[in-house]
Amino acid sequence: MRNFLLTLTLPLFGIVSAQSGNIGLNTPNPGSTLDINGSLAAQYKTVSASNYVMTSSDFYVAYTGTANSIFTLPAAITGVGNFKGRMYTVKNNTAFTVTINSTVPETINGNAGITVPAGQSVELISTGLTGAVSTWELSGFRSSTFPLTTASNGLNAVGTDVRLGGTLSQATDIVTAGNNLIVSGTGNVGIGSVTAPISKLEVNGSATNAVSYNAVAATTIDFSRSNLAYTTANPGAFTLQNVKDGGTYTLSVRGATAGTSTFTAAGFTVRYINNRTTVANTHTLYTLVVIGTVIYVYIATAV
Repeated sequence: MRNFLLTLTLPLFGIVSAQSGNIGLNTPNPGSTLDINGSLAAQYKTVSASNYVMTSSDFYVAYTGTANSIFTLPAAITGVGNFKGRMYTVKNNTAFTVTINSTVPETINGNAGITVPAGQSVELISTGLTGAVSTWELSGFRSSTFPLTTASNGLNAVGTDVRLGGTLSQATDIVTAGNNLIVSGTGNVGIGSVTAPISKLEVNGSATNAVSYNAVAATTIDFSRSNLAYTTANPGAFTLQNVKDGGTYTLSVRGATAGTSTFTAAGFTVRYINNRTTVANTHTLYTLVVIGTVIYVYIATAV
């Protein structure tokens, strides 16, 4: 008799219980275990405490505190009371971080905890499992603002596209396969199977300029073009541009007339080791070594 009365009474309130075991709200033919033709409301809670333990009545929890916070998920239950399928949404409405930890030794997707950055939210669901396995799964991670992802330490976010090309803001080791290139977190660079570069640049192999700089017949030599340059100008007064402390440069002077070359460079003093008159109709090599604000010039004539 009780079941008969339930069948007659529930439709008066927009609830239908079908013989299949499905329940419908505002729908006469429920196609799922619970079929709702309308809106659904669940608890919305704000939390400002720096430490908060999630409860069985929580559903959507928004953090509004003034410091970093730690949320702890409830411990799993074996047997009666197991809450497999329970879902939580945690939203961080602050400029701080929220760390969500599982109860030891339980995990969230194999991790002890996850961090929710400012302005973002996560969705978690209980797997019903206990122990060190994934007791909780991360079912969603999103932001209330664009871009949906953040990028830092060498990456840039353009919309939802994370691109390489930003500034490394922390010590970061970058190693390619086979150690062909290493950029260490201390700022050392190794090229060619260098496992741990101890100098700012360590090369296991040859190092060459892409091309030498052809200054044609000019007497102004721009060494930003290459560390190796040549000119058909006759030996004489040369102006050097874009040399720097610690650099070594080579200039080939190929003019046919003999003469003595001198060099000037803004901000530098030039000292000559063996400067002398060149030999007509030959090439002359000048090696320029920059140490501090002094340029040392060494000459090799009659080449």
